[in-house]
Amino acid sequence: MALRPIPARWFEALVARDDLALAVEALAATGLIQLEHTAPAAAEEAPDLQAQLERYRTLAQRFAPYWPTESVQPSSVTGRPARTMARALEELDAWRGAMEPAIQHLERSRAEQADLRRLRHMLAQMAEDRPDMGAVIHAGPSLGAAVYLVPPGARPGALPACIVPRWVDTPDQRYLLAVGIVGALNQLEQTMTTQQARRLALPSWLSGPPAQARAHVEAHLERLDTEITQLEAAIRRSRDEYRLPQVLGDIARLDWFVSRVRYFPASTNLAWVRGWTSDSDGRRLQGALHDSGSRALVHLVDPPPEVEAPMVLHNPRWARAFELFPRLLGIPAGYEADPSQLLALVAPLLFGYMFGDVGQGAVLLAGGWLLHRRYPFLRLLIPAGASAMIFGVLYGSVFSLETLIPALWIHPLADPLPVLAVPLAAGVVLLILGMLLNGLEARWRGAGRHWWSVDAPLLVLYAALLGLALVPAAGYLLVAAFTWYLIGQYQVRTGPTWSRIALALAELLESLFQLAVNTLSFTRVGAFAPAHAGLSEAVGALAQVAGGGVGAVLIYIVGNVAILALEGLVVSIQTTRLILFEFFIRFLHGEGRPFLPLPAPRYSPESRTRSDS
Repeated sequence: MALRPIPARWFEALVARDDLALAVEALAATGLIQLEHTAPAAAEEAPDLQAQLERYRTLAQRFAPYWPTESVQPSSVTGRPARTMARALEELDAWRGAMEPAIQHLERSRAEQADLRRLRHMLAQMAEDRPDMGAVIHAGPSLGAAVYLVPPGARPGALPACIVPRWVDTPDQRYLLAVGIVGALNQLEQTMTTQQARRLALPSWLSGPPAQARAHVEAHLERLDTEITQLEAAIRRSRDEYRLPQVLGDIARLDWFVSRVRYFPASTNLAWVRGWTSDSDGRRLQGALHDSGSRALVHLVDPPPEVEAPMVLHNPRWARAFELFPRLLGIPAGYEADPSQLLALVAPLLFGYMFGDVGQGAVLLAGGWLLHRRYPFLRLLIPAGASAMIFGVLYGSVFSLETLIPALWIHPLADPLPVLAVPLAAGVVLLILGMLLNGLEARWRGAGRHWWSVDAPLLVLYAALLGLALVPAAGYLLVAAFTWYLIGQYQVRTGPTWSRIALALAELLESLFQLAVNTLSFTRVGAFAPAHAGLSEAVGALAQVAGGGVGAVLIYIVGNVAILALEGLVVSIQTTRLILFEFFIRFLHGEGRPFLPLPAPRYSPESRTRSDS
């Protein structure tokens, strides 16, 4: 069992500068590298690249809605980053020059389409005795007309004089048709702007009473729909004609490269990329470079002496989900123990003991299995659910029913004292294990002598105090451990004799009190098992009151869902609390530097799906 994290290896990659972005992307895609310096690229290329990227972002603000979002992947063409970016921008500019007139035409057509649809909506609600729309629009040089879409709840107040308003209300919109002199209409425009009303364009070809005008609008909308469809199809075709998926992929790669990668020129044609890797022998890195077609070599060397190596948690697949617990405090340093594999046994046992039910455990197991790919932390539900099922068999509980199977051990409510005693004993074992891990860490960091002088006698004192309840002869061990502790404290402290002894006794009382509190905390585990059983009995009692049938079934379903949601959350919190504040406090400080793999660029939803899998 590997109890220590492994320091990452220092790697250096010598890369052809024409293949630099491609090579670093291939390395990042492995998830095995962390660059020591994340800063802009080499000084001679960074200003050009930054200026080019700013130019690209300006184009994106205007034209990104017309660019493809799927199948975006960089091309296989390699070259210096600045040259590749310049080539991509040239192709993007060529596309813009060819398609900008069509895009402007499309935008005008869409705006006209939106106004006509609203105008059609208004005309459909107008009575036929309303005035001829052509006469309204072409009233003369002194008169005019305007139509506004008024937001719900707007209060325009008093309208300007010389305005004849016609309000048209629909179930979800309100329109204002205003006719009046031009000066008054200009004043109305200011009023309606403050109310955030939208003015609709009145086409010059509109004529006739509402029904006839609506027919004209329908005919024009049909022509617009055809025109818009043709323009959209032309823009879609242009994406492939001008290689936009590859062009945008090249730019996305270089954007990622500039923001995350720092390299060091080795010569005119070569560059160094340096950092850390969790690949112990470098073969996977070299294989990734080979598969990408990059001209590059990787080798592992000793790291610079002034740089601290990040730590890599090296656990088998079945224990990796439990790395979540030590990561809550930080990454263990090289002289600290990684308890992930121990937690693969301890955490499910704690959870299952408090949440013992075969049916509910099966639901948790199934939920973890179905959802762990989308939410990796839910892998923890698989062993937790399996443990709950095992304790459910021991308790004789299936979906809060205690009559379907016999209890192989005990019903928690029938005899709660043994249920409380077992986790108390398990807590003692866990605390002693934590103290032993602390001793192992002391040896790793060269402080073994101090541990044997101070912490080892405390461990023996704790065990002797617990043993007194069972074996009176443990008192001799208690006296010996107490003497050992005083001698050890006297040796490691400085100052007058009375001061050393007083401080030693004060520290001993504090440590023993803390151990007592930590030990008693594990009675929570035993207390939650009867509490879970009590909730199950309450659900059963409510079902009996319902008199059976559909009502009882619904009560059982709702009750089990409530127990899963409420107590499942509480038990999870208690399990985490016991691990962090009772077990980890003995040996884990999380003082290591975390290994943070360089994320690979993501170009489109398709590439994100592949990289996540």
